[in-house]
Amino acid sequence: MRRVWTLALSLYLFALAPHAGAEPIIVGYSAVQLGPEDAAIGRLGALEFVAGGVLTSRDDRFGGLSGLLVEHNQLIAVSDRGFWFRAQLNLDNGGILQGLSETRLAPILSSKGVPLAIVRGEHDAEALEKWGSVLAVGFERFHRIGLYDPTIGDEARPTYVSNIPGIAKSPANGGIEAIVELDDGRLLVLTEESETTDGNLVGWIIDGDQRAVIAYPQSNWKPTDAAYHPKVGLLILERRFSALTGFSARIRQADIESVVAGGTITGTVVARISGSMISDNFEGLAISESVDGQPMIWMVSDDNFSFLQQTLLLAFRWNPQ
Repeated sequence: MRRVWTLALSLYLFALAPHAGAEPIIVGYSAVQLGPEDAAIGRLGALEFVAGGVLTSRDDRFGGLSGLLVEHNQLIAVSDRGFWFRAQLNLDNGGILQGLSETRLAPILSSKGVPLAIVRGEHDAEALEKWGSVLAVGFERFHRIGLYDPTIGDEARPTYVSNIPGIAKSPANGGIEAIVELDDGRLLVLTEESETTDGNLVGWIIDGDQRAVIAYPQSNWKPTDAAYHPKVGLLILERRFSALTGFSARIRQADIESVVAGGTITGTVVARISGSMISDNFEGLAISESVDGQPMIWMVSDDNFSFLQQTLLLAFRWNPQ
């Protein structure tokens, strides 16, 4: 029986072999507005709406996008099923998003070079950040942070951030959701449901060999991603779900002085998506710069591979009044 199982597994892995590198996929882009056609919305608090669209593909591996990076019109995201998604953002002369090109998927690899998509419990990538010279990916279920060398591309195998206190005790689907590098090189990590002894949410500050616990206020709003830019500060994307109203999202501008070992992060909500506005399960946040140096805020939603949800990509200018 073992021999039959081994042969079956070998054949399965062989069938997946063509997927070992990046594969081009077709991803459609349909422009959307924030609100209904008869109630155009151009601003969410400190964010000025620039463009947005629904991303669709017939490739059943596409979807579940979580952590997000945008740099030099290049988009990178990770998915719940263990894939890298990369794309070129096509902007017009005014910097308005018109669609995506060069869209491709590649499996995120384990330290043994095996595609995580076929490793039970290890594929649930939820957070992505550029940390120094590496890409840091946060995973749930088998809770960990993998560090991938971007110069190797899709063939990169991870090393792991060690000795994160209490990470293994995180709920299976409530672990790492946000990773962000701060201006001083520290890495801030936030969980969605893991709790401190006083009932707040657990986070960590990783600084070289140092690991320190930090708290995030507990509420029905859960952190799902974060991004930092010197002209903006630290932004934290939060999500709320209600069976009556569906998904809502908001962005909190954190008080950077509260991001200290043993502290509790504080801040002010600067934008909300709720009510009649287009919304979904937003889990990715990134900040880039336009050609004139203005910060651009990007959000992407995780469709959970459900026909009831969408993959939304929204772009805003940072324009507090």
